[in-house]
Amino acid sequence: MSLKKFFRNIIICFLVINLFSVLEPSEYLNFINKKVYASNKVYLDNIYLSDKYDIDFSKKKYSYVLDVDKSLEEIIVRARPEDHDDTVRINGEIISRDDKYREIVPLEMGKNKIEIEVRDDNSATTAMYTLYIYRGGNEYNYLLDDINIDSSNIGFKKDKNFYNIEIDDDTSKVILKAVTKDEKYKVIVNGTELDYPNLIRIRFSGIGKYEIKIKVIDKETNRFKEYNLDMYVGIPISPDVSNAINSVIKPNQWVIVNGRWRYNDSLGKPITDKWFYDINYGKYFYLNRRGNMRTGWFCVDSNWYCSASNGERQTGWILEDDEWYYLGYDGIMRTGWVLYKDKWYFLDSVGAMQIGWIPYKGNWYILNNNGEMVTGWITYNKNRYFLRNDGRMAVGWLKNQNDWYYFNADGSMKSGEWLFYSGNWYYINYIGTMRIGWLYKNNKYYYFNEDGTMNTTTKTIDGYTYNFNKDGSVNFN
Repeated sequence: MSLKKFFRNIIICFLVINLFSVLEPSEYLNFINKKVYASNKVYLDNIYLSDKYDIDFSKKKYSYVLDVDKSLEEIIVRARPEDHDDTVRINGEIISRDDKYREIVPLEMGKNKIEIEVRDDNSATTAMYTLYIYRGGNEYNYLLDDINIDSSNIGFKKDKNFYNIEIDDDTSKVILKAVTKDEKYKVIVNGTELDYPNLIRIRFSGIGKYEIKIKVIDKETNRFKEYNLDMYVGIPISPDVSNAINSVIKPNQWVIVNGRWRYNDSLGKPITDKWFYDINYGKYFYLNRRGNMRTGWFCVDSNWYCSASNGERQTGWILEDDEWYYLGYDGIMRTGWVLYKDKWYFLDSVGAMQIGWIPYKGNWYILNNNGEMVTGWITYNKNRYFLRNDGRMAVGWLKNQNDWYYFNADGSMKSGEWLFYSGNWYYINYIGTMRIGWLYKNNKYYYFNEDGTMNTTTKTIDGYTYNFNKDGSVNFN
């Protein structure tokens, strides 16, 4: 134990002994917690850096920001404790008095975080000092890893802060994503602070130029970077210097021009206004009239298509804004009835898959939660319904497995009730089947013929002759 710490502890003991005799127990504990231990804080005596860099150290200042030259690949950090008995760690590694409390720390380009912890092992008190060293200064402080529009690369470069981006004239909105190096960074787009993962919907009100300003702030140091995106909706960017260069030196390959992918033919000219089949990917891509690769939904010759974020033409089922759509083998969006793996589905006029009850050409159908057309018996809102093999909801009389059933105009099955149909009375059992033979109801006997009609005339049944009243009940007089 150092001489300083020894005398400090002697003084503390003296104070405790004298105060203990005059303080209540609660007052004594309060004094110990607030006074004695508060005086037992631990500090660094100084922090020195190699290469003549100075941070203007103060033992009660715990955070420092420093710019160093970009050529500096490592720096020596010396963190001397106020008390030599205290333990010092630099980035988790203990440094000792024998090492002169020094550590060689490698530096990456841009921001480097160095944590120095000092600990009094007797009281378990610690303090943390943090150095933020920027190799190359703020110029090389890359806060963003990428900027995406509708999940597509715009040709982002870490050292580039300004971008021109072409947007198709039929686009009403795009999703912009700022990919930060650290999810704790603050991202502000046109004055709106974003929540991680830093997505924002950019809306367009028509053809024109739209300016997007992105500000990224490192909340640990308050260092920031600003990026500017000029989005041109439906109008060309002039002069198109990048396209002129690409057309000369990059034939037969994909290139990014004004934030959009294009494909240059063998002469270095962009393919325009057509489908392009890339044999390397085995996929179709559509290039618009300026040569920009289309993504998302778009219309060609009155047919709707959807391409993935990488431009590949989609086929089969796709989920978009919580709606399912079906694209045929040719990529064209289907509407109406679609047969898929022996199941029928119905897509409305905008291609969205339907569920529940739907009317179609004077008939009703029901589609389950997967969109599959239902056939056979179902129970819906406590009523029974029957869907024919072609999906049509049954109404009126239906024969099923040698039994007759009757369904109301809304498709619900009659059950346990009388039915007057075409001048004759029928009775429908509680299970929905048409009654044949005797029925005892409301203290009367009725008889129903083989065709289900209620008998109202004299009739011999099983060798006995019965007289029936006009209401169908047996007259036993």
